[in-house]
Amino acid sequence: MSFFEQNMDISSNPEPGNLLGAIFSASPDAVVVIDASHRIVLTSPAVTTLFGYLPSELVGELIDRLIPDSRRDRHGEHLRKFFESPHARQMGAGLDLMGLRRDGEEFPIDVSLTPVSVRDTQYVAAFVRDARERRREVDRLYAVNEITKRLLAGSQMRDILPLVAQSARLLSHSDAAWIVTPRSITEFEIVSVDGPGTELLLGILLSAETSRSAKVMHSGASERIEDLSTVNNVLVGIASLDLGPGLYVPLIADERRLGTLALGRIHGKPSYEPIDVAFAEVFAGAAATAIEMGAARAKIDRLSIVAEDERIARDLHDTVIQELFALGMSLQATGATVTGSLGERISAAVESLDDVIRQIRNTIFQLPGRTEAARGLRDEMMRLADSFHQEYGVLPRIAFHGPIDFSVSELVSENLLHVFSEGLSNVGQHAHASKIEVILAVKDEWLSFSLIDDGVGIADGPYAGNGIRNMSTRAENLGGTCTVARRSPKGSIVEWRVPLSS
Repeated sequence: MSFFEQNMDISSNPEPGNLLGAIFSASPDAVVVIDASHRIVLTSPAVTTLFGYLPSELVGELIDRLIPDSRRDRHGEHLRKFFESPHARQMGAGLDLMGLRRDGEEFPIDVSLTPVSVRDTQYVAAFVRDARERRREVDRLYAVNEITKRLLAGSQMRDILPLVAQSARLLSHSDAAWIVTPRSITEFEIVSVDGPGTELLLGILLSAETSRSAKVMHSGASERIEDLSTVNNVLVGIASLDLGPGLYVPLIADERRLGTLALGRIHGKPSYEPIDVAFAEVFAGAAATAIEMGAARAKIDRLSIVAEDERIARDLHDTVIQELFALGMSLQATGATVTGSLGERISAAVESLDDVIRQIRNTIFQLPGRTEAARGLRDEMMRLADSFHQEYGVLPRIAFHGPIDFSVSELVSENLLHVFSEGLSNVGQHAHASKIEVILAVKDEWLSFSLIDDGVGIADGPYAGNGIRNMSTRAENLGGTCTVARRSPKGSIVEWRVPLSS
């Protein structure tokens, strides 16, 4: 009679005994039963798969046979305390338990302990499970969390990809990892590598049409390779790394394809199993999502800067510049009635105000958040005014009224800028003006633009040039009007008015 039948006292009832024996033999966990001296008295067949021993080889051996040398003292202390106060529980909860295979390989294990008392003799049944996948899952979560934290803290994608490559290589038990991303429509580039000797791959350019990395990214499907050295469409440098098994996994986040993660193991190591593929896909997806989250956070931060700079710009436009503009108008009107040195001083003050306005405009343009995409109609109007000032030495004063940047459509803005440019060109070439005033206003679903100068004034009779005709045509095409008239006592005024809904 076997130890199992004797000590479990089930021989008198064959059917339960057969059932219990079948369950014991079929358990995916290795069951190891020891006595108080820590010697093995019974093992299940699963010990062969887990540890490499036949069950009969372990009977009578100390449990230390299955424990790495560096952990035996601590393990023995745990067992001693367990025999003193036996109760079913997980062994060493929170500890990094390791098992030792027959071939000397150490690997992580999870152990559950159950006390068994048979005829006043105390035994302990240890249910041992390979914890490599569970540990790898924990490590994966830790790695993704670290990537996410760095991205949300402001790190750029180019700074994070080395961590992604390193984590992927270690978690997949690979010898090499490289990340490929699109550089242009026609080229991909290896932007990050990890593993001994992989530095030679960094920066290599790949064809977007023929490379395996591009194919995997576009298809969104992972690809396993038995031997990287014998297939087409892989890197030339693979041969020098002696890589055999390979795995290509797309980096995809919310259907956006960021690139491809490639992994390789040296010749002689096992091929990537389906569980390796699934694990790599989950990690790659999580990493890609984290990168997208970081990009979204960076975009929000940039938008916050832009929004603040836009607020500052509006304040400068609508408050400071407008007040300076009004002050200049007042001084200009006063100067027209005064002669002599006082008149000259007033004229000089007006010119100084013009210079201050120009400096404020330059400051607005240089605000960090005001990128090309953030600049609106106001900015473009002032840009044209500054160009005119550089060419002709006269700075047009511009007054804005109403929500210019938010109410004027792209079509109307484009036509208005052409009209403003045409008007300035006419003034610069023909009017010989010393002062130019512009008023742009949005009111009651209409946009009104006025260009006023103190030059020689428009000539009577038909116009010889095309400038005024072009301005009128643009207004009419938008359903508006354009008038050009002489101004008393000198100068001219252009009135251009179109509906906002054009």
